[in-house]
Amino acid sequence: MTYYSDLTEYSYSDFDHPALNVGWLSPVHEFPVGDASEDLVDALVRLATRKVNVYRGIHFCELCPTFAEAQLHTHVNGIFVGSGEIRVKGEGQMLYASPAMIVHYVKDHCYAPPAEFCKSAIEAVERDGL
Repeated sequence: MTYYSDLTEYSYSDFDHPALNVGWLSPVHEFPVGDASEDLVDALVRLATRKVNVYRGIHFCELCPTFAEAQLHTHVNGIFVGSGEIRVKGEGQMLYASPAMIVHYVKDHCYAPPAEFCKSAIEAVERDGL
């Protein structure tokens, strides 16, 4: 998968609205780690039910130690995260774009997204009734 630093300008595909990248990880780039709240993991799973930019094929996690293990993580709580993106509306006109695989990164690799993204993801689920 393509790597982008967190909070850089989104450019993976054409999109009408400016957005910031969150969670476009790579095994050759360090990323912040920490314990995620259950609220965040739950919010990301719910947001993954309304993915956008779903392409053909499957992305397998490059952070998992083996391909066999990565194959086990294309679904989280029954939700397919091996393709597509999650969009999260932040404060004002802010929009965040993340690969759907962010759910697995947070849950199983202890990836710690930026605080403003986490807050916005939890609020989006509450606001949108997901």
